[in-house]
Amino acid sequence: MRLVFWGLVAVAAAWVAYAVMMSAWQYFQVSGVVDDALQPRSVAELGSERAVKNKILKDSAESGIALEDREVSVTADNQVYTVNVVWSFPVFIYQGEPVLRIPLSLKRTKPAVGAFYLPAGRAFASAIIRSTRVRSSPAGATLTNRSQERMAPAVSCFAS
Repeated sequence: MRLVFWGLVAVAAAWVAYAVMMSAWQYFQVSGVVDDALQPRSVAELGSERAVKNKILKDSAESGIALEDREVSVTADNQVYTVNVVWSFPVFIYQGEPVLRIPLSLKRTKPAVGAFYLPAGRAFASAIIRSTRVRSSPAGATLTNRSQERMAPAVSCFAS
């Protein structure tokens, strides 16, 4: 009888661990999708709240999490985008209906596109070129960062 009891305890503990890990995985997946949708280029390309919401729904479905339309809210107020996602991970399902769920929510706020604008011009391009240059080495051309060169100069352990 003791063996059966401890077997059931082990199965319950494994099930709880699975539910916690899967809900954490879903949270990080949705967080990544929302962060990608709120990137400056994405917001500039999409333009409207509805388009950002559709991108979040589409990308989350592609990553394996089926969010419903009512679970995602996107608002733009005073040049600030706010995304609020509220969903749940079903732990126990009985006859197709979830009996026990783990509720999850995510809220992100980002300034609108104007705050992300970087001027495209010679000054910006030359700053990038100066920070990373092609250097020659015995093994061939390598791309190094100047700050790395000052801190840790490249040393080859191969004889040339």
